[in-house]
Amino acid sequence: MVAQYRGSQVGGSYSVGGELPQVKWTVVRGDTASFRVFVYDDDGDPLDLTEWTLAMDVERQYYDNAGEATTSEIIISLTPTITGEDEPTGSFTVSLLSDESEILETDDAFDIQISDETRVWTLAQGTMTIIEDITAQPSES
Repeated sequence: MVAQYRGSQVGGSYSVGGELPQVKWTVVRGDTASFRVFVYDDDGDPLDLTEWTLAMDVERQYYDNAGEATTSEIIISLTPTITGEDEPTGSFTVSLLSDESEILETDDAFDIQISDETRVWTLAQGTMTIIEDITAQPSES
């Protein structure tokens, strides 16, 4: 007996799930920064996020002399903010404060998850690109 995907021929190859969107977030060290994420349900309608918990962690990998990853550490944990809470729009904003961007490094990795009591859904993954600041802050001069 062979399991068969409905409407297909025996012996086919199938993919389940999909590739996560890959985000490259470029931030100037010491700047505030943000971006907006839009989430849709299977019907293409904006997902009501008010019943979901939103989270994002930024992680740094550490490598040995041979270039092999040895350990990792969560550098920052962020809580994205739902946009349009009065009328759910299926969107939220991820924001960094200036002191948070100060400690980030290029190639730090992150993912964004939403969860409820029974499900966890990773929406996207990405890496940071950090550009060094040139202009001093007014308080630094």
